[in-house]
Amino acid sequence: MSGLFVSIDWGGSELKGIFTGNNREFKLPAGNLRLLGTERLSQICRDVVAAAQIGDNKATWLIGAAGADDREAAERLVSAVRTVYANSQEVVIKSDYECNHAACLAGNDGILSINGTGSVIYARCGDKSVKLGGWGFALDELPSGAWFGRKALEGVLRSLEGDHESRSCGDAYQQRFGKADQRMIIDELYRAPSIQKKLGEYAPVLTDALAADCPFATKAVKSSIEQLVSLFRQAARQTGMVGKITLCGSGGLWEKWQDFATLVEYTATEQHLELELVQPIRPLHLGPLILHSRSKPDLA
Repeated sequence: MSGLFVSIDWGGSELKGIFTGNNREFKLPAGNLRLLGTERLSQICRDVVAAAQIGDNKATWLIGAAGADDREAAERLVSAVRTVYANSQEVVIKSDYECNHAACLAGNDGILSINGTGSVIYARCGDKSVKLGGWGFALDELPSGAWFGRKALEGVLRSLEGDHESRSCGDAYQQRFGKADQRMIIDELYRAPSIQKKLGEYAPVLTDALAADCPFATKAVKSSIEQLVSLFRQAARQTGMVGKITLCGSGGLWEKWQDFATLVEYTATEQHLELELVQPIRPLHLGPLILHSRSKPDLA
């Protein structure tokens, strides 16, 4: 693929990227596009130019961004890039999940399940694709750090009110954060600049309680993973996948909780869904570049 490119995976808390002119990789703080104003977007773009050492080169910016489905937010980012870097040849903004799919599966067919602070499922087979979930922590009940943290705090608060089935949540919280106090927990959560990120900090409380055979945690995690696997089947059906389904997992639950993949595979077996679980093939920041090359094969 000819030309110079800045390829960026713009996540909800940080971005990672590469400039193909010097193969320089970079990592910077970022945020969901929906939450960033013009001034902050412009500063991040200036930081990218400096970190990537783009210089006066004319480059195409390819960005897979959290919040890119918000067209107004995506346009703000396009304007910020063009204002900060006048030499930009083109600015292409895509959703993070679509670019992540291209990276994790190297442009091949399959299902990507992102289960980090948030969650979303994206499947592609031939020219058909579908996105499921990704509604955000306030609505989505698929496994994610934020949802695990929300259920963990629910369990802790229930245990403080005397619920026996949630007692292990209270014990797990105390081991990690000290003595639980209802008022303090509620105040800290709702005062947090990002409730989703704050909830994610408590996710290990739920997995600790699950390991201790907590009835509340067991029921919550089981229900959530069953929903996840059911959506894998739905995604396969809607995109026309047949036979064994290629599944790649990305995000903190896959990377930091070793039991997650085991539970997903076990639940799939229970639901008679044949999965082939594969590891991510390419770094996420190459996703926009892979997606771009696929959309413009004449440049490959």
